[in-house]
Amino acid sequence: MAFRNNYANMVTERPQSHTRLIRDYDGSNPDFDFIIIGSGIGGGILADDLADRVGHDKRILVLETGSFLYPTHVYNISRIPNFSVANHFGADCFRPYPLPGHFIGGTPQMGFGGRSIFWSGLIPQAQDWEIDYFPQSVRDDFSASYFSLAGERMNESISLGSKAEELVQRFRSSSLNDDFVIEQTPRALHQPYLYPDGTPRDAFFDEPTGVFNTAELLINQVGLTPGAPQEGNGLFIKLNSFVEGVFDVPFGWHEVRTTNTLDGGQRSFYAPQVIVAAGSVESPKLINRSSAYQNFAEPVRQKVGFGLTDHPVSGESQAYVSSLGGGPAIPLTRHDHAKIIFYSRGLTDASGHIDLPFNVEMNINHEYWHLRNNDPSSLPAVDNFAKTRIDLKYSFANCLDDENGILSRWDDGYTPEIRFRRFSDLDHLLQNRFPKVAGWQKSPQDFFNLLNATRDRIFGLFNGLETLTGDYGGGFGQQWPFGWGTVHHACGTLRMPWKAARSESSFSDDSVVDENLQVRNAPGLYVCDMSVMPISTAANPVRSLAALSLRLSEHLA
Repeated sequence: MAFRNNYANMVTERPQSHTRLIRDYDGSNPDFDFIIIGSGIGGGILADDLADRVGHDKRILVLETGSFLYPTHVYNISRIPNFSVANHFGADCFRPYPLPGHFIGGTPQMGFGGRSIFWSGLIPQAQDWEIDYFPQSVRDDFSASYFSLAGERMNESISLGSKAEELVQRFRSSSLNDDFVIEQTPRALHQPYLYPDGTPRDAFFDEPTGVFNTAELLINQVGLTPGAPQEGNGLFIKLNSFVEGVFDVPFGWHEVRTTNTLDGGQRSFYAPQVIVAAGSVESPKLINRSSAYQNFAEPVRQKVGFGLTDHPVSGESQAYVSSLGGGPAIPLTRHDHAKIIFYSRGLTDASGHIDLPFNVEMNINHEYWHLRNNDPSSLPAVDNFAKTRIDLKYSFANCLDDENGILSRWDDGYTPEIRFRRFSDLDHLLQNRFPKVAGWQKSPQDFFNLLNATRDRIFGLFNGLETLTGDYGGGFGQQWPFGWGTVHHACGTLRMPWKAARSESSFSDDSVVDENLQVRNAPGLYVCDMSVMPISTAANPVRSLAALSLRLSEHLA
């Protein structure tokens, strides 16, 4: 069976805006040194860094199922919310599990640059208590260099200004600092006009590039059509190429079989090193169709596609405020804006349980998320500029959940069911999920009390507080904390060595990939996307994935 545009809503075309900008690989030589399957955060950063390291004397091919959609992030071309645009491009590559209580939201965006042209741009850093779930060598490398290098490569933001920094400093002077590391929320948003301390530069040379994305990264790397000679060395890109599988061939090489989504034609490419970076849904499906799957020991085979895990994120608590207290009042107007993250320090109680296994993400005037004045003559939105709005939400860490999985079958038509328990099942979270990551068990009311008390510690520092949302709880006028997870941050389906719970002292070795992301019993075959993560961290996982990509590039080079 071959792929025949089985994914509804996936864009399948080759526009001249693509071919006149960057060349689609059309060389006759099918042999490469590296083949990377996927052009999103994992594959795109890896391809770019690998090309910088060895592209002068190695051939590197990036294969992408999707088409050329946009050459940059959607926030770099309009003020339309990223999630609204993303919903127009979700590909239906799986089917929902039919039993009640199960649902996963969102669908993957398949196109040049992958999710990176639609994402939020948030790059918070996983804290020590979270990376404790990664193998020691990975933890050491993250802390030594790769977390900071990932931020640098993604043009990490510096500051939203003196007011935002003043708010951070005020929060740090409160008792919240005992439990949280408080910072301006890091974003992959270029600010070359600021010094590292947040003060404006006195000379402006570099133009800001907006929100980071791998589409631009790869365009810059391959250059304008016609690009490098197709039979020579360097980085090459081939879109509209669905990978049917990766198969062993003699002399330690791999055959990558592709189906052209435009005309159904099939072509194979070959390399000694192949890196699968198609995402937590598509990568395990691909491994399932490949030689490696048959070579796995049964305990490893059972992990392929399972452990699909997202981090539970609560609904928002919102309020109007006039100023921040806790000292001389810091006035806030409708024209002020700040993004602040409260990273849990992971402090433990007398029993060794983590008190607060979550981060708190807060915004002041969330409407100014990525504000671009690309139409100065447009009328301002109707709004109440007399009031400043604040909101916060919780993001919990979550150990891999082996009850969730991709139920691949030989006859599923490339669209298997995904079984994923809804986060709205609070009993499951309290009895199964949170005990594994934090150690404690709480009743629903105790849990609601924890959320409401933490919110009140933050909101209570503001003056003129006028709450807009009810308490977390199950009663009348209250808000239930969770709904469902999504595929966008989901991880774990091709895991590295992991711990099933915080209480475990050793790592399990029947993982799908090893610490260097090489697939077990498959020399030269690697995975580099969210699927390898051994935990769904409270922090958005993009920075961690970028760090893994740069680490893998150094390993391969």
